[in-house]
Amino acid sequence: MAELSPDDFTACFEAIHGAAPFPWQTRLLADVTREGRWPALLDLPTGTGKTAAIDIALFHLALDAALPSAQRRAPRRIVMVVDRRTVVDQAFERAKTLARALTGARDGILRDVADRLRALAGLREDDAPLALAQLRGGMPRDDAWARRPDQPLVAVSTVDQVGSRLLFRGYGVSDAMRPIHAGLLGNDTLLLLDEVHLSQPFRETLASLCRYRAWASRELPDRWQVVEMSATPGSTSAQPATPVLPDGKRVFGLNDDDHRDERLARRLRAEKPASAGEVKVSGGEDARRAMFAEALAEHALRFVAPGRAVGVIVNRVATAREAAAAIRKRAGGTVDPILVTGRMRPLDRDDLDAKLGPLVRSGRARDASAAPVVIVATQCIEAGADFDLDAIVTECASLDALRQRFGRLNRIGEVEDARGVVLVRSDALAKDHVDPIYGQALAETWRWLGEAARDFGIQAMATALPKGERLDALLSPKARAPVMLPAHLDAWVQTRPGPEIDPDVSLWLHGIDQEQVPEVQVVWRADLTGALLAQATGDEEAREALLKRVEACAPVGLEAISIPIHAARAWLQGGAAPDLADVEGRVVGEDDGKPRGGRLALLWKGDESRVIEPGELRRGNTIVVPSTYGGLADGTWDPSSQVPVSDLGDRARWQQTGRPTLRLHPDVMRQHADVMERAWPKAPVPVADEGSDTEERAAIDEWLSEMSAATAAASWLGRVLKALAVKGRKRPALVRLDGVELAGEDGERRVEPAYFAIVGRFRSRDEGAGDATTEDDGASYTGVEVTLREHLGGVASWARRFAEQCGLPLEVARDVALAARWHDAGKVDPRFQRMLHGGSELRAAVAPEPLAKSALVAADRAARAHAFKRSGYPQGSRHELASVALLEAEACAPLLGQAVDRDLVLHLVASHHGWCRPFAPVVVDSEPVELAMDAEGNVVRISSDHGLARLDSGIAERFWRLVERYGWFGLAWLEAILRLADHRRSEEEQRGDLGARGER
Repeated sequence: MAELSPDDFTACFEAIHGAAPFPWQTRLLADVTREGRWPALLDLPTGTGKTAAIDIALFHLALDAALPSAQRRAPRRIVMVVDRRTVVDQAFERAKTLARALTGARDGILRDVADRLRALAGLREDDAPLALAQLRGGMPRDDAWARRPDQPLVAVSTVDQVGSRLLFRGYGVSDAMRPIHAGLLGNDTLLLLDEVHLSQPFRETLASLCRYRAWASRELPDRWQVVEMSATPGSTSAQPATPVLPDGKRVFGLNDDDHRDERLARRLRAEKPASAGEVKVSGGEDARRAMFAEALAEHALRFVAPGRAVGVIVNRVATAREAAAAIRKRAGGTVDPILVTGRMRPLDRDDLDAKLGPLVRSGRARDASAAPVVIVATQCIEAGADFDLDAIVTECASLDALRQRFGRLNRIGEVEDARGVVLVRSDALAKDHVDPIYGQALAETWRWLGEAARDFGIQAMATALPKGERLDALLSPKARAPVMLPAHLDAWVQTRPGPEIDPDVSLWLHGIDQEQVPEVQVVWRADLTGALLAQATGDEEAREALLKRVEACAPVGLEAISIPIHAARAWLQGGAAPDLADVEGRVVGEDDGKPRGGRLALLWKGDESRVIEPGELRRGNTIVVPSTYGGLADGTWDPSSQVPVSDLGDRARWQQTGRPTLRLHPDVMRQHADVMERAWPKAPVPVADEGSDTEERAAIDEWLSEMSAATAAASWLGRVLKALAVKGRKRPALVRLDGVELAGEDGERRVEPAYFAIVGRFRSRDEGAGDATTEDDGASYTGVEVTLREHLGGVASWARRFAEQCGLPLEVARDVALAARWHDAGKVDPRFQRMLHGGSELRAAVAPEPLAKSALVAADRAARAHAFKRSGYPQGSRHELASVALLEAEACAPLLGQAVDRDLVLHLVASHHGWCRPFAPVVVDSEPVELAMDAEGNVVRISSDHGLARLDSGIAERFWRLVERYGWFGLAWLEAILRLADHRRSEEEQRGDLGARGER
């Protein structure tokens, strides 16, 4: 391993960014390296490069890599959290820049850093040294960020997504996966809480967790820390680098060296003068909003000129939509405003970011003759967006929000005539008006703005700010979190099944003084129709057809939009659409309380999915709706839009998981026209009771060849077609989705067309993060037949590797590996074996050894249902309980005697699908069978009627002993290590790397 010291940081920084770090950045690295821990607070103004904290954390991690694993102090996971729904995340863009530079490094300082990061996870030379993630709203089987416990990771997310996961209640995350998310975020993680003034309740919650983490009686490596980042008033004044707070925690800020740095000083001195104007509005809300939108458009167009970028920033999504429309109309086609809100699907957001970056990003090459740019946005650009605008027109808000918005104006001090305008609606100044987002602070800020000419430049504002209570009155309302008790953690740690009384974690994320906004996720699919949803409510055949269509390309996060539950209900019910803001955890509109029907949706919960009415929506749900429902315009949420929404399913699944999938439904294929170079060939369709599988395969192969010739090779579709055009055992699965006869409203019968879905058995090495999971028994249907012996050996190898790389005590690492060697032993149940063999008793009987994975693919719901029905395996039965029973058998006593912590080994086996936290599911096995397993030469035999689901079996008591022993988060971490080892081995198997174990 090459030598590396803190003095090398400047060279590393310059090699990546093409510029030297600011003085405070090198000084902070020296501080962290010297102390071994981060300061509690980074007190740095907006625009001074706070996101470089990611660079510093990564370089510190690289320095730490030379130490023995047990002595390392630097956290592997670096997570930046902000309480805003951002559209363009500067932190994530920076992380991508770092990852590209490190992955592509062939020599020099960057190669040295990359190799050290790879060494932390024992990665190969061609592996990416850094994983990246944006933690968005979760959904069942969507856990791509949580792949490995040992690899360096940079993630960015919101308070809702990080906080709910940390408290074992991840929004949209399945009960089965919640311990993995909590275990990873609760250990070996540096949480950078950006704009901490926005997140007071979560800040208090993290402080409580810091205290309770020390309660475990068995010590595990402690590399978990919270760092607050804030642009607080007065932070620009010269001060010692590390003043000490009364409680001994350190604060880090700018000092004289920073003020003498010309690049940084230019940002601190940049002028951002602002004028203010009141807009008289009257009539109903629609009329008032329209009048205000016209005023915003009028002021914005005054700033429009060649080469200039103008921003319009407002407090509500509906206002943004109307302002964009007003600008477009007034400009008469000379300006096409870009609408930017946080209510977008991630793929749409990524496409928008690719368009926006060259137009508005800091440090761009400015062209005085270029067409003008106008951006209309919500609060989503207040934090995290590296925009450098020439002028802004903003709706009045609290002072702290306005300072964030003006942080996008003349960001690096290069604009000589930067200007800003603050406008306020007259009704917002009414005596009895309380803004649902900013409270009284909006009106108080307006009055303060009118007292004198205001300049929102960093240094100018620092001298103009009022003090004490007057300043507090201008800031956003601050909520407080409830006192967190150990009993709350005891409730939350029970994840499957959850407790009857389950404290609402949102109170600990956003406070008891804020009305909470539960959110749901919406996915649009072009191969679904309202008629099919309606018939599926009472027709089992239609329900199966519906689920087959969705499971052929299971939804993932990249294609989902998060919206408040009341907005989703109102949209489905056809009522008045409530107004929305882009601030986490705040209510703007709410349900009108009137019960009524509305359009149906599919509640997506994997095998437990069902059709629901709007009133059945609950917090964290993911729903799938027909594209014809509309709801998006220009990529952003617009409940009034009736235009069919694009189906992103195949593209999202490819980019997120690397699993190539194509649905040949005509309405889905029609949406791929943007990447087609010429007209595509007509897709083959299933023909009822005609044609053989060989003939259908031949037709699909011919179509794939013709389609590849008609598609841009570099596009996502071109890459998917290439991945599907394979032969032999890697040949993709062909899922037949039969037509469905539906009854129309007029009594006429019509048929939903049949079509094929082509699903890759092997996922790409170069795309996505994989889709292997331990969420349910669908994990056994990977499309690649794998023996139980191979699988158990591979998982044990991965588990031992993960445990050692994470620095676990040697005896704990051995126990984790022992559990991994037995976690799937219960699959020797002859009925489970028949199921893995497609339901064939003969194939199971003549197989040379038991299987762990089936050649069936999870996307083929019909094949899975057929296999299960013929197998005789009890519905809901858990093979992991049989694994525990085998391990506890007398013949296994010598093997289990190798464990230092017998309880831990048995619990890790029992919980590897998320159950037994604390109880096992009760399933009646009316026709028990004998299970036989070879345990190192001894044949272990048990009955499938083992009784471990009983309340007195000891499962629950063992769980609580281990919680006390390892702590709430320590036990979850140990579970995550084993379960992620299972995921990674399954991923190897899906790629065909059955010999990969030897490389470890």
